[in-house]
Amino acid sequence: MSAEYYYHKAYRYYGKPVEIRDRYGRIYRGVITRVNRQGVYVRGEGGGGFFFPFFTIVSLILLSSLFFF
Repeated sequence: MSAEYYYHKAYRYYGKPVEIRDRYGRIYRGVITRVNRQGVYVRGEGGGGFFFPFFTIVSLILLSSLFFF
């Protein structure tokens, strides 16, 4: 998917719990705290923060949609 696709998806999920899979197969979980045109900032489960450039993201899943109907 394109960076534009993930930008709009991340913007929609702002402030919500997500799971991000990067192009190396690693999985990260946290809450989106900031979105800009280069990438997304996520506060991890342990309290630390991460920045993910959009070109490294393979999937972005809204966690609440998996567990709460």
